[in-house]
Amino acid sequence: MRKRFCIQRKGFGIFRLVAVLSAIALYFAGPASAIDTELWGKPLSLTGIVKQGVSYGIAGDQYDTKKGVQSLLTQVILEAKYEPNPDVSCFLTGKYNADQAYPVLSDNHEWRNKQFNKSRTQRYLLDDWQDILGEAHITVKKGDFYLRVGKQVVAWGETDGFRLMDQINPLDQRRGITDVEFENSIIPVWLIRAEYRPPTRPEWMQDLNYQFIFNPNPQFRGNQNILPGNDTAGIWAPRSDIPLGGPYPFDYAHLGSLAGTIEQPDNFSPEGFTYAGRITANIWDSRISLNGYYGRSLDFVYRNTPLGPIFATSPLDGRTILSPVVEGYYPYFKYVGATFSRDISFLKASALGGVSPVLRVETLYAFNSTFVDNVNNQFVKHDEFRGAVGMDWKIKVPLLNPKAYFSISPQIANQRIMNYPGSSIGPIVGSSLSEGYMTGLYENNWTSTLMISTSYMHTKLQPSFFWLRDWTNHSEFFRYQLIWEHSSVWKYTLGALVVRYSKDGVGLQPLMDKDHIYFNVACRF
Repeated sequence: MRKRFCIQRKGFGIFRLVAVLSAIALYFAGPASAIDTELWGKPLSLTGIVKQGVSYGIAGDQYDTKKGVQSLLTQVILEAKYEPNPDVSCFLTGKYNADQAYPVLSDNHEWRNKQFNKSRTQRYLLDDWQDILGEAHITVKKGDFYLRVGKQVVAWGETDGFRLMDQINPLDQRRGITDVEFENSIIPVWLIRAEYRPPTRPEWMQDLNYQFIFNPNPQFRGNQNILPGNDTAGIWAPRSDIPLGGPYPFDYAHLGSLAGTIEQPDNFSPEGFTYAGRITANIWDSRISLNGYYGRSLDFVYRNTPLGPIFATSPLDGRTILSPVVEGYYPYFKYVGATFSRDISFLKASALGGVSPVLRVETLYAFNSTFVDNVNNQFVKHDEFRGAVGMDWKIKVPLLNPKAYFSISPQIANQRIMNYPGSSIGPIVGSSLSEGYMTGLYENNWTSTLMISTSYMHTKLQPSFFWLRDWTNHSEFFRYQLIWEHSSVWKYTLGALVVRYSKDGVGLQPLMDKDHIYFNVACRF
């Protein structure tokens, strides 16, 4: 094992050439959505996306956020697909991700007093090679065999808006939680993926498939979560006021960034290997899977050290900033699980559009998961159960949309901690379904989501609504979004994110000041 300081990574350089290329792509973008050519006489396809966004804070003048323009995110994704023969394909993506608010607001008085300028190293340009190189893999399909080797994404599970069983790829939330669908925030990792479809099977079973995943750990990477400290996380730093009990400026202190060490496996160390397997099949019109996972958790756990916090003074209001000195590690995470999905035909109603809803079920049982007992400042281990039930239903509401369906997807999820200590111990902390910072976990933890969407004008106009509620910690967020897909090239997105809470220090409360409006323009070429 090796130790690394938390959130102190620095980039290797600034690739301004990519920004120039993105501007050229925007200028010359036409109706074509791809470049099809040949390499050594074989087909090569090149595509790309350039996206420029702006975020406008509406939470007011708070310590942990900036009112008005607070983010100017530029993203460029370049993709290449090459097929040297019918059985082999190669796929490569490169990414450029920069928040132009850092150079634009570098001289802004509010920006500097809140110390957002100090997070520039971590948040301006994501120029680590792991961030620049997206997917990079070779796929071989031969008969009933399938093999993919390289940096890739493997998605498991049946849930939307949060991840339950899907633990193979880490998640990147350094830019916040606006993108609840996760498509652009899942981090590809180096994997070997092998699958086999038996040619013979019982008559009552179709599409039987065996899948095996191995991560050789060439470079360990966990979830890139929202962490404390304006000087580390920028505008997404969570808010946590620490009561001091004195007069101003000693009435309360601000929570600063974490100091100390987090252990993680060395490169190619067997301690960082991940093994995962899945069996899927269609049985009597139901899609069923059996899953197993053994490897490191994607979330680290930490506890305070006897050294105590590091003290600093905020240039904004003169209050104290307390940076905890912690120690932690990425514990092992082991589970067995299953998924189930099926059309519920008896609920099909012609008055609602005549479409059967789809029932989705996902469960897992994890062994010896690691949590933190905050009262005793100790790592503790408990088995845990996680389960979720969801439904996808397309219905017609002619009064609101005479031509297209409404897609309605409710979900309810439970996380149960086995052999949970008595209530006198207080909430333990660990990975949770709602993925909120400092989330308190109790014996039973309930989360629900609701997604509603439809489309108008031949799918060009796409309004949607997403709601996530942490019932245990009495917090929630709402996302309202409107997409205008002008053509196969241009796409415009307008949205708003609103966070609400009623309990301090847990759930989504530390994100209480993150309400914002966002607007994105995307160009595909």
